[in-house]
Amino acid sequence: MSDLDGSLIRTLVDAIARHRDAVAVVDNGIAHTYAELDDVSAEIAGGLAEHGIGPGDVVDVHATRSWSRCAAVLGVWRVGAGVLSIDPTMPPAWTGKLVSSADCAMILRADECAPIGSGVAEHTFRSIRGTRRDEVATGPVCYVIPTSGSTGEPKAVAVPPVVLADLGNWHVQRWSHDRPPNTLHMSSIGFDMVYEDTVATWLAGATLIVVNDQDRLDPFTLIDIIREHDAARLFQPVVGLHGLAAAACAAGERTPSLREISVAGEQLVINDEVRQFCADGDLTLVNQYGPSETHVVTQYRLTGDVTNWPDRPPIGTAVVDAELLCHVDGRLRPFAPGETRELVIAGNCVGIGYAGDDALTAERFREVEHQDGGMRRCYFSGDLVTFDGVEFHFVSRLDDQLKVNGYRVEPGEVETVLTGVAGVRRAAVVGVKVAASTQLAAFYTLVTGAEVDQDDLLSACASRLPRFMVPRHFTELDALPSTRNGKIDRAKLRESFQEPSASRDG
Repeated sequence: MSDLDGSLIRTLVDAIARHRDAVAVVDNGIAHTYAELDDVSAEIAGGLAEHGIGPGDVVDVHATRSWSRCAAVLGVWRVGAGVLSIDPTMPPAWTGKLVSSADCAMILRADECAPIGSGVAEHTFRSIRGTRRDEVATGPVCYVIPTSGSTGEPKAVAVPPVVLADLGNWHVQRWSHDRPPNTLHMSSIGFDMVYEDTVATWLAGATLIVVNDQDRLDPFTLIDIIREHDAARLFQPVVGLHGLAAAACAAGERTPSLREISVAGEQLVINDEVRQFCADGDLTLVNQYGPSETHVVTQYRLTGDVTNWPDRPPIGTAVVDAELLCHVDGRLRPFAPGETRELVIAGNCVGIGYAGDDALTAERFREVEHQDGGMRRCYFSGDLVTFDGVEFHFVSRLDDQLKVNGYRVEPGEVETVLTGVAGVRRAAVVGVKVAASTQLAAFYTLVTGAEVDQDDLLSACASRLPRFMVPRHFTELDALPSTRNGKIDRAKLRESFQEPSASRDG
């Protein structure tokens, strides 16, 4: 495998040295400089090394976002170890399985977190600190992050340092706005954006602004935080963007410091509130795409006149060195214009594999011949995409495709029609079992103050879609359920469905 270390820790340490007097992290109103970040992380690295932690080891840094967690993550990276990323609110049994599958050498937890009791040595952020260690090391693993699976059992992806090194430098090179990229640190611990925003900010010598779990879920409070700290950038899932835009429009608030928002996690939908919010702030909106197994591999930037922004933007073009390929007749090749196939990803962005699961790793991470005669180590994404000759467009997960009366249905096509109805903010379509057949059920939320009759939804679908793609059931919700990482929880929607006595036939 190619240059796994990617010199991530060395570039971070060099950036910290250049910006020693600048503010690296703000947490709970307290500013911590890069010099302080250097000192604390070096002492944590010293303590880890004294306990035998080094390259190839994995440490569960058990804490929610905080100044101390930032310093601990950097301390783990300084000794060449990888960070296991588990939200401390997760059930103990789930945490124990991941600690075991990742073969953790240590649990390093926030002082306020209770012991895990998984049979692995445990230390707190305070107790681990030892003699300052200036020597830095690189290892094969940067972080190990949980990802959902069809089996219901947690699995975790091991990612090499080169992924964050390349992505962080890419962000630094492309920041072209008129102020430093001071960034909100608000992503879930289980979402790889929590590392993307950290590395991109520190490499730029900017400030990472910690947002606690309560505030990150309140868009009105987020607006206040952005204004108070002059934040210029934030990374968030699509659902977060919709909430923030709705709050800003409802409150009539502007965020003059904000320049750029990057979204990921699910398909981006641009509604009227997002357009107004971005137009009012002259914002750049970046649609990022990438599975946990590769992190970010494409981007599509939306700037300028928001009236020209598509309702469902493409996922765009490759970033850094990602190769976007398809697998046909046993070989890899580039997509042809107009082609729709499973996306296969190659390049330094490809992760190491699933921690503790060699069989699944061999199935999804493979060495495959390219039509140019060379071999590529690649990841089979399970995502269906279309290439229009310039940009890639996300279609659906292969395992989300539905068969209705023998016809293949892409839920995203139906959702596009529904979100095009005036007053509809978000929509999700799932397949539900009624008697012995699969039927389409649509769940939707409305813009504040809007009223939409279900007959309007039915009419919009019937006028734009073939009969087999028209949902049979429509349910208005206050909010679509989300996974911990901010994606629509389609499994929960299916579970919540109850066959109504007066269902709607399309």
